[in-house]
Amino acid sequence: MASKTELQTEFNVGFEALWNALTKDKLDVLHKAAPHLLTDSQVLEGDGGLGTLVSINISDAHIPPFKEKIVEFAEAGHFVSFQGIEGGFLQLGFASYKVSFKLDDLEENKTLVKTTINYELDKEIDGTTQVVKDITNMIGEYLKALASYLENSA
Repeated sequence: MASKTELQTEFNVGFEALWNALTKDKLDVLHKAAPHLLTDSQVLEGDGGLGTLVSINISDAHIPPFKEKIVEFAEAGHFVSFQGIEGGFLQLGFASYKVSFKLDDLEENKTLVKTTINYELDKEIDGTTQVVKDITNMIGEYLKALASYLENSA
């Protein structure tokens, strides 16, 4: 059964800087912004746009290395979706998951990020299970690290 979790977070960061940090500059900015979260990463194919495939190994020992691919990308609408395709949360109880970010420019140096996590779990388990909390927390920490880095490097 498909499920969905949604989050909205407002950041004191410029709209374009945050968009670039989530897309074409993702791994470079992530290495600088959250070295405590990331132990290794690489772009396997693509340029940060549609079809880009990356391999990520985070420092959280209970989350295996994973690969994700950009499956939706609308620069004009500032919308991007990453599909987990191997490892990571797919080994921890998810049958599938897709994380989408929609950015809205609120005012100068203020951006609203709407995050949607669409997922299916392997087993019939409660949607509030720990693995759902883990992916939600990881994405929240990731966004906060990016925003903090961008705020402090501006």
